[in-house]
Amino acid sequence: MKFNLKTPWGRLLAWWYAMLFEHNFTNLIRFNFHRISEEAFRSSQPTMWQMRRMVKKHGIKTILNLKGANEKSAYWLFEREQCAKLGVTLVDVKIASRSIPDGGRIRRAKEVFESIEYPVWMHCKAGADRAGIYSTLYLHFRKGVPIEQTDQLRLWPYGHIRHSRAGKIDHYLAQFVAYRKEHPEAELLDWAENIADCDRIDKSFVAGGLASFINDYVLRRE
Repeated sequence: MKFNLKTPWGRLLAWWYAMLFEHNFTNLIRFNFHRISEEAFRSSQPTMWQMRRMVKKHGIKTILNLKGANEKSAYWLFEREQCAKLGVTLVDVKIASRSIPDGGRIRRAKEVFESIEYPVWMHCKAGADRAGIYSTLYLHFRKGVPIEQTDQLRLWPYGHIRHSRAGKIDHYLAQFVAYRKEHPEAELLDWAENIADCDRIDKSFVAGGLASFINDYVLRRE
């Protein structure tokens, strides 16, 4: 569907679509906003009112949209418009929550955190899985926190269900932690690009049926 934000009717239609079909109404109930560090925050996809309030409150300079740019998304059109009005840089990075990342995706995350202006606010849809992945990588690459100490992929308070298919990232990172125990000098990016066998890691992960059903069909996570 194509949306036109330049007319009152077009804006109304887009607003209803974003709230109902893109599930933005759930963020009125569960915003899932958390501070990661003195310069970084994470959340579910904010409403435009929430965006204005938190940008002003925390002096946000960059919003990192982990759903990626999408001209067919009413929500994304509103987000792009709102960021322009607030003078905030919108960076769109499309990542997957249910697949093993290749080395290129890990490198992309590192490059993002090296190039953006802070403070940064990162969000996905629910603020549980993709936001958890990038929060983990932010702490590791930007702050030097060991992967096993990042603690951003948790059921409480973030809502990440590691036994669902979204737990592939936990399994992936656990492989790196295990490798580094035998090779203390190992770095995540080098391991991801040159050592990790993504196919083997993917096949060795077993998701729980009930956990995946809840995550995919009840919570309707992307």
